[in-house]
Amino acid sequence: MKKKNKFIMIGAAVGAMTIFTATAFAYSPNTAGYDAFKAVLKANHASGTAIESATVNGNLSLTVDGQTVVKADGAGKMGEAGSKHNVSGDLDFEIMGVERQASLYSSGDDKVYLVDRTNDLHYQVINLDDKHAGKRHKWSDEGKSRDRSMNKAEEALLDFLVGDLKDNFSVENQADGSKTIAVNISREDVPLPLRLLMNAASAEDKIGRAHAPEAHGEWEQIKRLPFFQGLEGIDLKTQLPELTEDVAIEHVRLQLTVDVNNEVQGVQGELEVSGKDKAGVTHRVELKGAGNVSDINATTPNAYDPTGKPVELLDAAMFDDRR
Repeated sequence: MKKKNKFIMIGAAVGAMTIFTATAFAYSPNTAGYDAFKAVLKANHASGTAIESATVNGNLSLTVDGQTVVKADGAGKMGEAGSKHNVSGDLDFEIMGVERQASLYSSGDDKVYLVDRTNDLHYQVINLDDKHAGKRHKWSDEGKSRDRSMNKAEEALLDFLVGDLKDNFSVENQADGSKTIAVNISREDVPLPLRLLMNAASAEDKIGRAHAPEAHGEWEQIKRLPFFQGLEGIDLKTQLPELTEDVAIEHVRLQLTVDVNNEVQGVQGELEVSGKDKAGVTHRVELKGAGNVSDINATTPNAYDPTGKPVELLDAAMFDDRR
């Protein structure tokens, strides 16, 4: 990785958040708060300090009618060692009361270890050839191409969509120059453009599900690993009702923490949606999540030591998307 390049994970996170906030939250600002929000979108993130390493933490929860369906916590460390891009991370999640813990260790493109901490099982992914490595490099390049500031046309569109909702934004300035920017939007504040976007997205989602390919044979192999035992009986389609009528955003909350250079250091978000399923039953779905970046250029990923451990080999083709 060249020193001028952003770290993949952080660049992707900032890019994804720019897209997400510029659409779903475009209708919400307060002059000072909204101006601070736009300053983040307008900042040239490609011109900041080169990021060689960082720690990323995040959590996510999904509840339906007050019942927790999915809950997850993750932590990742990314950095460089010579010409290698090293990554280590832990993921703990719970689906309908079934808990799982996993870890990943990657050293460059040729050494990847997966640890099933729930069952104390260890795996090494083999046959990571140039084709597989190339896919990851291509994704990295695509992420960097979107790492730019908001242009004038995009700003004008954002201002138009926001309209009179600027007062929904607030900003709190910290002594070190950092800022906490927040936006709160209730159902009655949601503007017509966003409601139209929701309807369009819902229709597109239905089309996507109708044309979704069946599970590949490789994925069926993966599901037979001990890590997935106990999860196969969970029917998420039943637990996550398909809202088809009277779909509405009940509440949206977004909070950004940015440094003195308007670089995003942390994000918290809440989204609550209501609607009726095909049977006419009303449901409420709430999604909460948070993430932060820390120890920039001061992170050393954890290394995996296979000594004395029974390590099983997994072919990379199991994780491929080939049909």
